[in-house]
Amino acid sequence: MSILFGHPTGNPNSYNAAMAYLEVGLLECFCVTWMPSTTIIDALKRFRPLRPQVERLERRLFLPLSHAPKVQGRLKEVCRLLIRASGLSDYPADQASRWLMRTMVRECRRSTVTAVHAYEDCSLWQFIEAKRLGKACIYDMPTCYYPEWERMRVELYRTYSDWVPSQMSPVLHDARLDQKRQEMALADLTFVASRYVEASIREFYPHKDIARIPYGIDAEFWSPGPAKQPEPLRFIYAGNVSVRKGMPLLIEAWSKAGLCDAELTLVGSWDLADSKRRSLPRGIRWFPPCSSQALRNRYRKSHVFVFPSYSDGFGLALLEAMACGLPAIASEASIGPEIVTADCGFTSPPGDMDRLVELLRWFDRHRDQLSIMGRQARMQATGWSWSNYRSLLTGAVSKLV
Repeated sequence: MSILFGHPTGNPNSYNAAMAYLEVGLLECFCVTWMPSTTIIDALKRFRPLRPQVERLERRLFLPLSHAPKVQGRLKEVCRLLIRASGLSDYPADQASRWLMRTMVRECRRSTVTAVHAYEDCSLWQFIEAKRLGKACIYDMPTCYYPEWERMRVELYRTYSDWVPSQMSPVLHDARLDQKRQEMALADLTFVASRYVEASIREFYPHKDIARIPYGIDAEFWSPGPAKQPEPLRFIYAGNVSVRKGMPLLIEAWSKAGLCDAELTLVGSWDLADSKRRSLPRGIRWFPPCSSQALRNRYRKSHVFVFPSYSDGFGLALLEAMACGLPAIASEASIGPEIVTADCGFTSPPGDMDRLVELLRWFDRHRDQLSIMGRQARMQATGWSWSNYRSLLTGAVSKLV
């Protein structure tokens, strides 16, 4: 068996999936727009104006795949990143996904390829070609099944209409719905990372062949720093600052909680109306996306991780923050119920304002328990490894054969 694998930009779970196939000799090639080398990254860092973009690009480094067989679209991806960074043009958001689908259609025709593994949003064309050639289709779902999220999104965008950027529409995206339904229908095996995602698929496809394979972390990298004093009490969130991630709820809950000597830091791309960024309540600070090292430093200076997402397929930031010794408040619409236990944090139903306010206040009243809960959070998180993820993935694929 030989597997053609692809992801439009690369992220920790896709790199470890490619690594899993490479380790057992199943990887035909990894299709990805661009995996820059350390030499390229070091060279780009010399240009001071580019450093913020280079820090984000640095996330694409993954040395274990340096010599893996790859098909890349470097030139187009560099152009895409430069245009997006310039802010001078509305570059098509799906350009990388379309490149990936075209590339995998072509590479799928290799006689040695027996299965194609791709992700939601960028699987349709190569799945159609794979079916034509009698090859298996492995579908990777990093978040909840789209029709379920789309129903939720329309309602949330109406509820938080003043938080949504003007260019985002609350109407249904029929073309995207159709693509995702086709992708799911063509899949012979579907990977999910949490029970929440599996349940969202089962609602529509009760008998679909699904393998639940949770993500992991590098516990050596994501580790606690020196002991911290609990004053001021520092909460932190990392990820897209968006409606989907529950940011309007969190910001409103923060104001209602009325905590003294406490701070809330938001780290990630700002995907809310600009007016909301200019009028953040007292005690909240926002920072744009940063390197993994910089994010780890922020975790090490914080006390509690807050993750109030309305819908999240996993929540890798939650796992990483817990590995850095942070107890957590986590949404039930994520991996939260599977990892956050009573001795290291709390879970909350998505959208439950009263519960979120209550939990923010609980940590404010129990600052003396932070260090004990942080150690328990670290213990919980270190049980979730990338080596286990790779083992489960290759085991699931072997059954497909």
